[in-house]
Amino acid sequence: MTLMENWIQSYGTRIQAVFAQNDEMGVGAVIALEQAHLKDGVLVRERRRHRGRAEDGEGGRLDATVLPGRPGPGRGAVTTAVKIVRGETLRKAGPRAFRLVTAENVAQFPAK
Repeated sequence: MTLMENWIQSYGTRIQAVFAQNDEMGVGAVIALEQAHLKDGVLVRERRRHRGRAEDGEGGRLDATVLPGRPGPGRGAVTTAVKIVRGETLRKAGPRAFRLVTAENVAQFPAK
């Protein structure tokens, strides 16, 4: 929230979007934008790091969330570490697929 407040002071109405790493960061940005009366003009999204509920826990205050399309980076890191220890050849990682979840399509992503 404090970081978003600083950005608001520096950039004001030039801020068009915020992409947060998790709910807490996204909601902090939303609160700061709401207090500055700027939320209506700014898209706020967060990246969900786990496969929990698709909608945010703050009553829809975030505009969208992004779910990973494949297993998260933690599993990938462990798999890579095991391959290194075994002396296996590593392949270059390709782009990751993500799924955008909004109020319009949240029903397609039920809680796990």
